[in-house]
Amino acid sequence: MNPVVDVGQYRFCFENCPPKIVKYFEQMYDESLSFEKRDDIDYFLSVNYTSVLRRFVKPQVCLYIDNQRPFNPVHPDLLMPSVEWGMNWCIASLDYSKLLIHSSVLVKNGKAIIFPATPGSGKSTLSAYFALHGWHLYSDEMAIINFNSNTVKPMHRPASMKNKSIEVIKRYCDEASLSETTFNTHKGDIAHVKLKTRQQFDLLEDAKIVAVVFPKFKVGSELLIQEITKVEGFAKLVHHSFNYSVLGETGFSTLKAVVENCTFFTSHFSSYDGMGMFLQELVD
Repeated sequence: MNPVVDVGQYRFCFENCPPKIVKYFEQMYDESLSFEKRDDIDYFLSVNYTSVLRRFVKPQVCLYIDNQRPFNPVHPDLLMPSVEWGMNWCIASLDYSKLLIHSSVLVKNGKAIIFPATPGSGKSTLSAYFALHGWHLYSDEMAIINFNSNTVKPMHRPASMKNKSIEVIKRYCDEASLSETTFNTHKGDIAHVKLKTRQQFDLLEDAKIVAVVFPKFKVGSELLIQEITKVEGFAKLVHHSFNYSVLGETGFSTLKAVVENCTFFTSHFSSYDGMGMFLQELVD
């Protein structure tokens, strides 16, 4: 049977899934993985060789999503990150039932802080670090916001670590469950860290967004936190949204609800200690 990954909000079915990827799913998703036929699948993904010859000579595989091929072919050893990116692509490109912001989401005391940022800002490392130190990570990739509200939904997925971030998590979080590292992808070296079991995930509820922080990690920098206006915050959220431009009035009213109930900050940091104190104040 084909593996099915249920991340809470979405269900993904994988056809022609190599054993190595199934093993990865077992490590990262535990009880969110099943092999039963289901009628509630949201997205079908398939792994296929580019040709019969490519099975044996310079092998290449492609990830197809509902008969679309959004990514270039890769060597089978590089497939694992493509699977996670494919799941992200499905949600970001095809879901119009919620407002989606490219952001990590941390929750504590039932209150959510979202961290919209560009690649390389350190948001995934920051969110994984705090998820291993008392916070709940609802997502390291996107905030899934209910329409006409300022509440965000959780997903049961691992966090993606790139390059030096992998060593940071190993150094500061001995108890972290890390996948094997995939080397030399087009984004560098990639590994994933498991942050909660399915049983722990099932205890989570939608959380109210109380703050938005635009983070930027810089080695050796002092902690610099600056509050920005709601107008500037609104514009930045629009920039980081996946689907705001196609949601029309619903997208505007949803983002308006978020902005009215949040404070906005930019942050430059090099130490998680200082950031930890700041974030704790926002949810106390």
